[in-house]
Amino acid sequence: MKNPIGSIDSLALSTEKSIGNLKLYRVETFTVTTRVVYNAAATAGIRLNMYFSPDGKNYDTIPFAYYDIDLTAGGTVQETKIVDAPEQGDMGLSVENLDAAQTATSIKVWTNLEKE
Repeated sequence: MKNPIGSIDSLALSTEKSIGNLKLYRVETFTVTTRVVYNAAATAGIRLNMYFSPDGKNYDTIPFAYYDIDLTAGGTVQETKIVDAPEQGDMGLSVENLDAAQTATSIKVWTNLEKE
């Protein structure tokens, strides 16, 4: 089942922003796709962080998983990763700009859940 998570028009330097949640009910694996437009002067990319919660209220403070989106200064990058779901619960997704000097723009995240 395809699931649009959200989008961020502009992500300020060195900040992290929540982009949405996934309900993991009878999900074994899921794919998460992230697209970003990098500034021509960018020197660092963005990171997608995934925080698990068994009850949808109490989220881990350390990411269950994360991945960095390859940097192409001045370009658009789209990257997909496969994630093994930990168990039933919620997964909070956030995007972090690792660049201390440039904003990242037009960030979009969506998923595809594979049910048991």
